[in-house]
Amino acid sequence: MKKNIIYKSTVLILLLVTLSGCLDDFDELRENPNQPTSVPPSLIFADLTPTATSSFRDDYERMQYHVWIATDNTNPPNFTSGFGGSFGGYATARNIDKMIEEAEKAGAPEYIILGKFYRARAFIEMTRRMGNIPLSEAMNGVDAPQPKYDSQKSVYIQCLNWLDEANEELGSFIAANPVKTLEGDIFFDGNLKQWQKLINAYTLRILISLSKKATDSDVDVQGRFTRIINNPTKYPLMTGIGDNAQLEYSGEDGFKQSYQPEQAVYRDAVVYASTYIDLLKTKQDPRLMIVADPTKDALDAGSDEATVRADFDSYEGADVSATGAENSSKKLDGDFSFPNEEKYWNFVGQPGVWISYWEQEFCIAEAAHRGWISANPTTHYSNAITASMEWYGVDSDEITDYITNKQPYITGSAGLTRLLEQKYLAFAENSDQESFFTTRRTGVPNYIFSTNNGIDPNLGEKYPVRWTYPQSEEDNNNTNYRAALQAQFGAEVDDIDQIIWLLKD
Repeated sequence: MKKNIIYKSTVLILLLVTLSGCLDDFDELRENPNQPTSVPPSLIFADLTPTATSSFRDDYERMQYHVWIATDNTNPPNFTSGFGGSFGGYATARNIDKMIEEAEKAGAPEYIILGKFYRARAFIEMTRRMGNIPLSEAMNGVDAPQPKYDSQKSVYIQCLNWLDEANEELGSFIAANPVKTLEGDIFFDGNLKQWQKLINAYTLRILISLSKKATDSDVDVQGRFTRIINNPTKYPLMTGIGDNAQLEYSGEDGFKQSYQPEQAVYRDAVVYASTYIDLLKTKQDPRLMIVADPTKDALDAGSDEATVRADFDSYEGADVSATGAENSSKKLDGDFSFPNEEKYWNFVGQPGVWISYWEQEFCIAEAAHRGWISANPTTHYSNAITASMEWYGVDSDEITDYITNKQPYITGSAGLTRLLEQKYLAFAENSDQESFFTTRRTGVPNYIFSTNNGIDPNLGEKYPVRWTYPQSEEDNNNTNYRAALQAQFGAEVDDIDQIIWLLKD
């Protein structure tokens, strides 16, 4: 049913766009009663809904969870490419406008409300990558073909206001329509209350990403965070992993995870990175045995497989700073751990997560740790780790031991580092690029760079911190494009190392 919704959505939207173009050019033609000139808002909504990135895709290699080591390709991982920005969010915004138009025709205000959430997300996803972007003049079409750029600060303020409005309006709608369900919902089977929780969890994600702007009274990060935490009636939040926005893979066409038997090259090429595996080993984390298999060397040397699997020293990750030839040789020699075959090498794997309960709880724990709110950081830190481990199926006694004895909450700078390391572990192979954005903001964990073998141009000495603007801006909106660079960086330089407002202390 879900894949039919998505397919129909895409087909009908394309058909609608084609028709509207034809009518613009030949407005003297009569409408064909056999051709649709509108589409249900539910289908547009389904098309706008983000799809979660499944495990072992390239995004997660960038975050040093795994490494792709193909036997016939001895190149090291490339962590400096893929930072060319896109203004695709404006196409999303146009589709949101169309969804709102159709919702008004159909008398379906729930889609108008959720349009505010999706609009905020579309602009945030662009600004968090590139910096200043057009917003106030972005959707004016022929009236502003060369829109000016708004400051990143003003973009965030507008988007946070949209998110607040979406929560409040959706809460009022639910109160007035308690049995109303949402058609086209691929995450929550139409449950609008779940969408309200999602909006607020997403808002916490964005507020914590603004930690460097916590004292800016215009943005009001701490005040916004406090209002959400202190008023659960107005701002309901997730209460467990059952509230996750995640897609379950069914094994049907279109709903198979990436790491699966029809993609045989994955089984040979994907190994875990030492950045991730070493953290699990150092912390004696029981998730290690669930996500990874021991190295072939360890299995061959052991007399009892169960004993080998229970030994943390049986697992090794690849050093991403090593040469491709070195890692390829070590992989062939059986030195690295692959993803757990029983868990992952099938069509279902683990669900694709967009936004999770554990992320929400880590956000609250960090805000409490920083003193923004009066909530108990220990409680939310423990909630987050427990949720992640339960999602992986860790035994409850092991979870309790881990939180109580191995990795309890602690205060101070060491405590913040521990919290962020645990967030990194919980984000492994899920939640799209949130792990990268967290590390870009905090420097935790310590990514590995090209220090052992000289500076490889692909791996570099550090990660890029922003995406460049699309080439079309220099070509078609040159004056405003150059003014935006000058305003942000003091020079007309558009590169991946410039520090955007979001990341300035």
